[in-house]
Amino acid sequence: MAGFKWAYDRNGAKVPFVKPMYIPTATVLEEGEIVDFTPGTGVIVLADPTDFDNPAIGVAVSAHAASTGKKNEYECRISTSPSAVYSLKSTNVITATGGSTTTFVVSGLLPATDDLWIGGKLHIVACAADSTLNGTDIAITDSTGSGGTLTFATQTGAFASGDTAYLCPGPRAIGEFGWDLTSDATDVDWDTSAGEGLILVDVAPDKFLSYWQLRLHKYAQHMLAI
Repeated sequence: MAGFKWAYDRNGAKVPFVKPMYIPTATVLEEGEIVDFTPGTGVIVLADPTDFDNPAIGVAVSAHAASTGKKNEYECRISTSPSAVYSLKSTNVITATGGSTTTFVVSGLLPATDDLWIGGKLHIVACAADSTLNGTDIAITDSTGSGGTLTFATQTGAFASGDTAYLCPGPRAIGEFGWDLTSDATDVDWDTSAGEGLILVDVAPDKFLSYWQLRLHKYAQHMLAI
């Protein structure tokens, strides 16, 4: 399961600033989920994570189950620092619309910026032509924005429509903030290019990790959207 995990803080803090916050007993959160807070209600799930254009309050450090019956059932732990950076090992599947032994094509991949994915990696989930490629990481050497073609060294089998993979961006994507979230607010949707809420601040493709900051935060940076 994916999810945003505290990595470091730009303010120099060595540990995350975690605040216990009121949450309705019926609200269910996943660990690593980006959340919001409504005065009079408490912590809430994002109303429109697939159109992530509004300020958020932070990231859930632990899951919260509905009506837990525990002493702390009215509280959940939220990482709330506006300068916190979160790591993400994306498990949002991208599906090929075509390909070859040197390309993996995703026609809906966004943003449509040439060379954006160079230095990133694909983690192959399923290749129909050669199952030995399943589970392997492939370094991306070139990419075209129009049509979503990812290029790499020659592989042992040809990719084709219906093959699947996970994607990690490379260093040329740092500074991009065009993506929205998946519906559960625990991963980035690589097929969107309109979101304002997140910004990519660092990558570690060898570890298949990307690093994100809440660009729109209720305690600070939300004015950047103007």
